[in-house]
Amino acid sequence: MKRIFALILALSMLLCACGSKPAETTVPTTVPETTAPPETTAPPETTVPPTTEPTEPAPVDVNPLTGEALEEVTDLRPYAIMINNTVKAVPQCGIGQADMIYEIIAEGSVTRFMAIFHDLSDVDVIGPVRSVRPYFYRVAEHYGAILSSAGGSDEAISIIKKADYDYLNGIAGAGNAFYRDAWRRENKGYEHSLMTTGEKLMKAAAKADISTTLADADFGLSFTEEIFTAGEPASEITVWFYQNGKKTTMTYDEDKGLYKMSQHGSTATDANDDSALRFRNVVVLVADSHVKDKKGHLEVQMTGTGEGWYARDGRIIPITWSRESNDDHYVYTDKDGNTVTFGVGKTYVAIVPDGSPFSSK
Repeated sequence: MKRIFALILALSMLLCACGSKPAETTVPTTVPETTAPPETTAPPETTVPPTTEPTEPAPVDVNPLTGEALEEVTDLRPYAIMINNTVKAVPQCGIGQADMIYEIIAEGSVTRFMAIFHDLSDVDVIGPVRSVRPYFYRVAEHYGAILSSAGGSDEAISIIKKADYDYLNGIAGAGNAFYRDAWRRENKGYEHSLMTTGEKLMKAAAKADISTTLADADFGLSFTEEIFTAGEPASEITVWFYQNGKKTTMTYDEDKGLYKMSQHGSTATDANDDSALRFRNVVVLVADSHVKDKKGHLEVQMTGTGEGWYARDGRIIPITWSRESNDDHYVYTDKDGNTVTFGVGKTYVAIVPDGSPFSSK
């Protein structure tokens, strides 16, 4: 009996084992994200500034009369203005702003200035204006300058008209550019009272359709900033126009490095601002000069060759000047035949009759 029960129990356990299913394995519905390896951080890029072309300096030009640098490129045409230089005419106006001043004999022992300006735009009153002579016209022509005067000798006016030269005549044709100063007329005389201004002359040139630009501003001059060391010391230079005639003295001011001008017994000044006339370069040219008519008008040698002196920075040397024709520039050479280089700055030129006294010390 016990054997039958044990057999039945074994068969039951076998049947249960064969009829049951194995447990299902649970498969996740989502695949777990695979953790990516950490990114490698690239080193920061070096900032390279953009490549640019080197900046060129702003264009500049040089004043052809002084060698001084200008703020902008310009092809301005110079103005050459005749200025009275008698005792009653001083102090003159505007001449302190001139880039070059020529002093030449007029009649007798009286001299006149020709003031040459590269730019009149900031020049106020100018004068007193006086008449022109043929040799002064040749100076203006040398610089291609617009000439301005209070008329002139018959010969000078004839030459100017024949050449059809650009000319502003304060007596005829350009009268609106000139006026009589009441104080000067009353205190110094009618002939010493004709005045003008930079603005008036520029307007007159425009009205007359005169070209105010110059394509070729090469006047045969070269400039340097170097200190002049040649020649002999020259702290004071005196020139006479004829024997015992009008005297001009240049005194060197070491502090300013310029020559200060004196005439008629006192320092030459500009009445516009009371400033003394000062020059870096002093040039004295000896030229044949002689009376040619009953009115005392002169013939002054403006071409050919002659002797003279050049001074700068308190030193002076003898020079030779030459000019082949009125269409050519002046050439200045030293005793060795080298062309004289001017110092950057203003220039005074005296053309004195041959035989006139001269001193330098």
